[in-house]
Amino acid sequence: MTGFIVRRIALTVPVLLGITLFTFAFLKVTGDPCAALLGERYTPERCEQIRVRYGLDQPPHVQYGRYLQTTLGGDLGRSILTRRPVTSELKIVFPATVELALAAMLIAVCAGIPLGVIAAARHNSAVDLGAMVVALVGVSMPVFWLGLMLVYALAFKLGWFPTSGRLSAGVHVEVVTGLYVLDSVLGRNWDGFWDALHHLALPAFALSTIPAAIVARITRSAMLDVLGQDYIRTARAKGLGERAVIARHALANALLPVVTVVGLQTGFLLSGAVLTETIFAWPGMGRWIVDAISSNDVPVVQGGVLVFATVFVVVNLVVDISYAWLDPRIRFT
Repeated sequence: MTGFIVRRIALTVPVLLGITLFTFAFLKVTGDPCAALLGERYTPERCEQIRVRYGLDQPPHVQYGRYLQTTLGGDLGRSILTRRPVTSELKIVFPATVELALAAMLIAVCAGIPLGVIAAARHNSAVDLGAMVVALVGVSMPVFWLGLMLVYALAFKLGWFPTSGRLSAGVHVEVVTGLYVLDSVLGRNWDGFWDALHHLALPAFALSTIPAAIVARITRSAMLDVLGQDYIRTARAKGLGERAVIARHALANALLPVVTVVGLQTGFLLSGAVLTETIFAWPGMGRWIVDAISSNDVPVVQGGVLVFATVFVVVNLVVDISYAWLDPRIRFT
């Protein structure tokens, strides 16, 4: 198992280097950064001074080497708009996106896997048809429309949930990890816990609908494939109850494709929550990068792309390792 993990980690190194090369090239194709830095104060003389100060007059390979060195050291540059280090802003916005994505994925898994199992166990019945109709509706609804409807109905009309933000005014949570729900539990701040959970509920539910539908459909398909295998018929012939057959034999062997889709959807949620964060005014990376693009804040966009791509690589690595844990045959292949 250790050798398998080491090999997988080693394979991610060239991928991460390729990501840094892509983000460096991205900066080059966006044009001259002097115009973004100087704005209305742009003159050729000032631009030349900035190029010399930041080493932009050096050959591309020298610039890439310096960029790689600073990136590996944790320095992603400074925001043009706020003049703050990009890493300092990431420490604020990244935990917000992680909290939202994990909450949405938790809802998707808790709803999608049972729905897919029930649909497969009741194949071609009204229950199966109803479950797949629910999944089809979930995957077809645009997130921006669902989010707006939730805000209008449950926040504005009924007042059951807040419309924006992560905490109410006057509620304080001692920040440890940046995940307010977890930090509230660690600090035994139950008022902060319920307030953070209250703010998290609507955006997490809106973001979870499409992954939940995809997880349900993949689970149903994998379960139907497994339920037709010989060892399932043997288990039934031995007198095991249907629940034991499904829980102990079928579901465990149907988890590999489910783990794949859960891992991929987690990566998509971490990098694709732009619409949800915008609708619910959630202060995460999606809104942060959208604001940076509109203001031509190149270092922020560059750092955000690098973080998103790295997250995808790490999530895929975790999925690969989980394969070996779920199916021991894989680690010896």
